[in-house]
Amino acid sequence: MIIVNFKTYQQVSHIRAQNLARIIREVIVETGREIIAAPQITDLQLVHQTMITGTWAQHADFYEPGQSTGFITLEAIQESGATGVLLNHSEHKLPEDVLKNTINRARSLGLTTLVFASSLEEARSYIAYRPNLIGYEPPELIASLETSVARAKPDVISSVVEVVSPIPVIVGAGVKDRHDVQTSLKLGASGVAVSSSVVLSEDPKKVLLDLVSGY
Repeated sequence: MIIVNFKTYQQVSHIRAQNLARIIREVIVETGREIIAAPQITDLQLVHQTMITGTWAQHADFYEPGQSTGFITLEAIQESGATGVLLNHSEHKLPEDVLKNTINRARSLGLTTLVFASSLEEARSYIAYRPNLIGYEPPELIASLETSVARAKPDVISSVVEVVSPIPVIVGAGVKDRHDVQTSLKLGASGVAVSSSVVLSEDPKKVLLDLVSGY
């Protein structure tokens, strides 16, 4: 599994988000690998219509539909075509009670949850919430041009995998090439999360094919 987080980059907003979704779909068709697109909420439906499958939201709130101005309900993202949601990214941390409630509501709706942890200790604490996936992303390495989590902290990856088993682990932060994918998988991870290496690339298809070749 490769998760492409569009974040809020203008390079992949609105029609440009749809363009990247088309490229992701092409790579899926050509390689048979599972690639998830996680666009901004405003582009979720547009990307889903392009991707057909494999569209997740970058965030959601646990509030039920109704008087919750400004919040993003799980029902709304589901109706927009999302089948999963990213939670607790280091750029959007949640209080633990909020995180727990959101995971529980997502589970009741049949949505897949990927909960990000910034450390081994955080990953361990999220086991009790029973997310579908736990992501390990040390924040200091996010968008790094010099290194990646697979190169800088391979020992922590293997420790996270061991501690949270049998929950699958997704590795992120600085992931940019087949070496990062190969190393992460060898250490027991089930996939990787990427962003800037793909969304800011002049040739995102080339980057995605390189990442997929790590399998």
